[in-house]
Amino acid sequence: MQLYSSQLTQHLQQHGLAPIVCVFGDAPLLVDESVQQLRRFARQQGIDERQRLLQDAQLDWSILHTASANLSLFSSQRLLELELPEGKPGREGGEALRSYAEQPSQDQILVIIGPKLKQEQQKAKWFQQLSKVATMVSANNPERQQLPRFIQQRAQRYQLQLDPSAVQLLADWYEGNLLALDQELQKLALSELPPPVTAALITSHSEDQSRFNVFALQEAILAADLDQALHKLQRLFEGDVEPAILNWALQREWTLVFSLQQALAEGQSFSAAAKQQRLWRSQEPAYRQFVQRMDASAMQVAGQLLSRLEYAFKGDSGDHYPTLVTQLVALYCRPQQLQQLPL
Repeated sequence: MQLYSSQLTQHLQQHGLAPIVCVFGDAPLLVDESVQQLRRFARQQGIDERQRLLQDAQLDWSILHTASANLSLFSSQRLLELELPEGKPGREGGEALRSYAEQPSQDQILVIIGPKLKQEQQKAKWFQQLSKVATMVSANNPERQQLPRFIQQRAQRYQLQLDPSAVQLLADWYEGNLLALDQELQKLALSELPPPVTAALITSHSEDQSRFNVFALQEAILAADLDQALHKLQRLFEGDVEPAILNWALQREWTLVFSLQQALAEGQSFSAAAKQQRLWRSQEPAYRQFVQRMDASAMQVAGQLLSRLEYAFKGDSGDHYPTLVTQLVALYCRPQQLQQLPL
């Protein structure tokens, strides 16, 4: 059964603990909270014994089957937590997990913890077998459009009233950093500010702690959201982003759009071209719009900017690297307005 971390409490109350529970996600706060919920519920069910394993080179995978044989005299069940730091159990581990999923132990609840899995990892035999019998908990960072609702829900947990401007400000500041967001909400709840808390009040008590990577910048570019793209780019510069990584991300977008345009010019359907470029289906609408707004003239200007970026990065020109990056990001978002940049 698939569910979000926010649904876990209700699910446990209605269905109890499954023999295997998997918690995978890219939000450490939500992963940790989900595991804590599982521990509390297990204790309520009389399961007081807990053992935690970390996958490493020394892990003996046979312990999945033998751990229950070592229960103390005072326990009838055990909570066995297995952390997969990279979500890759390897050949031996994958086989052990697949075998265990085929016949789970009745004496223990196995909780598997790991990062957000890529598509190829989800296609692995061990994961496919687990999916048939386990409760699969998704503990990922909310998408940008879901973040305001998430903030409101967290604020209600701390009996904190926020007006819409405050919610929007927190979304801008803490996107991609849920742990800092949660700490900020707790701090605001304890500060006894007059309700509802406004953006102005938050500004006087906080600072911009949003963390972004190049993939978050990519999302803003795909959405043609120039304000968000420039904000995320600024945070990348302030965080001393590696120029080589930023160049790679911006070059990748140009190459991808160019390849899609070439495929369309040759008579392929967009869906076929997207599949050939290994785009996720959920990404197709955004890239379809990206391709449409980047005409030949915009692609030429973008290509020239990318060449200048490479020289600026290597120090072989007098160009200001951040300015060139900003121009390129703006061009990707609003090519009709910005493609006539002085080169």
